[in-house]
Amino acid sequence: MCEAQTLPRSLKTYLDRNYRGWKLAGECYGQGSPQNKRVLAGDFDGNNATDYAVKFVKGDKGFLMVFLASGKRWKPFYLHIWKEADRARFSDLMLFDKGDQYELGESNFRLKFDAPADFRCESDVGGVHTFRKGRFIAH
Repeated sequence: MCEAQTLPRSLKTYLDRNYRGWKLAGECYGQGSPQNKRVLAGDFDGNNATDYAVKFVKGDKGFLMVFLASGKRWKPFYLHIWKEADRARFSDLMLFDKGDQYELGESNFRLKFDAPADFRCESDVGGVHTFRKGRFIAH
């Protein structure tokens, strides 16, 4: 779908209620750069609704979470919880689209749904998170 740096009001309300004091995180390319991806929008579970991957900090911790649209509610999934907020700040997000191929070991896989991926800034160290059987699996 797309990289989106804004969130729906209902998702902001969810984060405000459950992660009071949260802030979007992303400083790979200098503060304020449009290349700093903190939010991805896609259909991560194949239900034709827009879901969001959000990278944020709260206090000393960093989070990468996916929020699947479920009617008027959001179903949260933790992809990463970093003990240091800087680990979240200095990671980058990327969206793999449904149908894209990615390598896993010696095999290639075609994505059934959109998938968020995260990497260390300016590095290829990281992984793709795919939704299967009701949960996200990191590759």
